[in-house]
Amino acid sequence: MAAITRNRGPYRRLIQFIRRRWRRLRADVHIVSYPKCGRTWLVVLLSKALELHHGIRLRKPLRLRGYSKPWRSIPYILQHHDGGPEFKYPEELETDKSEYAGKKVVFMARDPRDVLVSSYFQKTKRNANYEGTLAEYVHERRGGIETIVEFYNLWARNRHVPADFLLLTYEDLHADTAGELRRVLEFIGVTGVGDAVIDAAVEFGRFDNMRQLEARNAMGTSTLAARDKNDPDSYKTRKGEVGGYREYLDGEALAHVERIIGDRLDPFYARYFREGAK
Repeated sequence: MAAITRNRGPYRRLIQFIRRRWRRLRADVHIVSYPKCGRTWLVVLLSKALELHHGIRLRKPLRLRGYSKPWRSIPYILQHHDGGPEFKYPEELETDKSEYAGKKVVFMARDPRDVLVSSYFQKTKRNANYEGTLAEYVHERRGGIETIVEFYNLWARNRHVPADFLLLTYEDLHADTAGELRRVLEFIGVTGVGDAVIDAAVEFGRFDNMRQLEARNAMGTSTLAARDKNDPDSYKTRKGEVGGYREYLDGEALAHVERIIGDRLDPFYARYFREGAK
């Protein structure tokens, strides 16, 4: 079943392109991830830490760039997916990362199997731009497992391009949220954050609290707003699990996905190889 692509008017696309280009050129720090790698969770954690540490309240706290002002010692932080890879074939991904030269990049990765399953629910339950089954999506080349793996590989090969590069994994953030949050804050240049602030940010970013925030649209953005309050699979905060793909993938489908990972994924992400794959 073919994916459903977006259809936007040329004027709107041009305006969005100009705005995005300007922001990306201005940014000191880029938080880059493939969709469904847990970046929204990281942004919630960073936002709360910045708010408490600097005493700043924003109307739209998930726009991290809003914390940067000329009179504040906070870098201009831009979170994005580096060109909408979820709508592209692997060969269509942008290979030139020269625009990140001189910048700091936090690259957030997650087990590609979990990403694939979460992407399927995102496209069928939230964005309504895919109409096939999960069994069909496993073999979808546009935004499927091949695209996810190639997106990861491109960043592994180009991690020397930014002035500084930090790999953050969803699994490590899940295992030690406080420690990984502090590591990211220090990497982007926000130092001296007290333990109480870190602990409060971690508590605020708990899955149950994020689910409640989403149900109420408390953050004032569609990024963290439920599509259908009665359908848990339509939430951005759908599961919050490590290894949740096992509930959905098995047999030939799982074998196909793991074959792509084992054969193609860069050793930089060796933690995601299935046992004996490499």
